[in-house]
Amino acid sequence: MTFIQAPKENYCPGIEDFVRPSVAYEVCVSCGGRVEIWSDEETGECLDCGAEGGKKEKTPSCLEYCEYADKCNGIIMMKRAQIPK
Repeated sequence: MTFIQAPKENYCPGIEDFVRPSVAYEVCVSCGGRVEIWSDEETGECLDCGAEGGKKEKTPSCLEYCEYADKCNGIIMMKRAQIPK
C-alpha cells in the first residue's frame, strides 16, 4: 500500500502536508516582519528579527483522529530521514 502516489484507492490526502510541506507566513509580534511557518510545523522563525512565532490557529491534523495514523507517522519519519540536510 502506498499513501504518497496520486489519488487511487489507497491514497491519503492528509499526508501531503507532511511529505511535501508548504510554507505560510504570519506577522511577527515582535517586529511586524514575516514569520515563516511550514505546514508540518506549529512554530517558525521571523525572517527579520529571528523571533519565534506560531500559527494563529492550530491546523487539525489527520494524525490526531485517523485509524491509520501510526502507520502514516512511520512513513512520514522515514521520508524525512531521506531528505538531505
